[in-house]
Amino acid sequence: MKTPAVPRLLSLAAGSNQLINWGISFYMPGTFARTIATDTGWSSPMIYLGLTLAMLVMAAVSPFVARLLTHFGGQRVVMCGTLLISVSCLIMAESHSLAGWYCAWLLAGVGMRLSLYDALFASLVNLYGQNARRMISRVTLAGGLASAVFWPLGAALLTLMSWREALLIYALFGLVSAALIRVLPNQTLAVRTLPKNPVATRPHDRLNAWLYAAFIALITFVSNGTSTHLPEFIANAGLPVAIGMLWGIGQPGARLLDVMAGAKLTPTQLMLITALAMPLCFLLGISSSVYIESAAGFVLGYGAINGLVTIVKATLPLELFAPEDYAQRTGVLLIPAQLMAAISPFAYAGLNKALGVIGSMWVSWGLTLIIGGLAAGIAVKQKQQSLPARAKSTAP
Repeated sequence: MKTPAVPRLLSLAAGSNQLINWGISFYMPGTFARTIATDTGWSSPMIYLGLTLAMLVMAAVSPFVARLLTHFGGQRVVMCGTLLISVSCLIMAESHSLAGWYCAWLLAGVGMRLSLYDALFASLVNLYGQNARRMISRVTLAGGLASAVFWPLGAALLTLMSWREALLIYALFGLVSAALIRVLPNQTLAVRTLPKNPVATRPHDRLNAWLYAAFIALITFVSNGTSTHLPEFIANAGLPVAIGMLWGIGQPGARLLDVMAGAKLTPTQLMLITALAMPLCFLLGISSSVYIESAAGFVLGYGAINGLVTIVKATLPLELFAPEDYAQRTGVLLIPAQLMAAISPFAYAGLNKALGVIGSMWVSWGLTLIIGGLAAGIAVKQKQQSLPARAKSTAP
């Protein structure tokens, strides 16, 4: 099958689609939860449990995404997922009980798995192979602005209208987002038969698979939990909510540097930079209890780290596995990460309540040390695998 030409506006349209999709789904509770709790009497953990349920649904749906892409094509799958998020916003706006709230999030979970980064990136890899790495970085440049745009936007809407009316506005954004993704060529995945266990067939592939799955799962837990509750950290530090814009500046700023680095920076090197920067950044956040300026530095720095995490998750499989296996392998290997993503908002709400914001940051710091160890293990394994390949290429 001939690879289609890249539409001029594909990066911008797909990036804008991701900006809206993340803003009206994952980042919505961070701005709306307090107002919803005041209006309904629901506790913060009960509200965030909806997002947890959505993440669990994402994990359940994940193994089937490759099949959907094979039968319907990337454009239709991502558009359908976007529309499901939009409908879920409508249902949330009309929900007057926790049962209705949770049902809306179950629907949102299906939409999020079909329309957020992972499914879109699988479509791009199917279209452009190894060349998709630069496209992925460009898409995340725009998508990384979701928190910077929708946190202040959501706060502004809440000053003008009720949270229910604001969710109706979010649903309209979803319709715009669905229209934007029509730029994506609707190429289906090639039918390809993999072994019954798509995790790996060779021993080194198996180890790569499990190291990748564990690394992404743990880093997702910390990143999602931190980003979801970032407004609480900012409030605890005594800073205005506008400081959250630094998070949005850090995300695209780091991704822009990755785009500029291009092929000079391999996915493995980017992974090491990201993992080793995490514990240092959390120490900065912990010190905010003494030095308030450190809080702003943490928001900016971890925004940059969070931006790089998305690129690492998307591009590292291109170095570990064959591009044609991308959709099916990631569909399985990202399940633990999606489970961790499901647990993280609820878990961090509990940690913040039990230990305080700084106490939960100490827990995060400990987890980042394990993340660094896993990253080092992947890097060492990749170096060991590259040595025989180099020897073979230089042999007479």
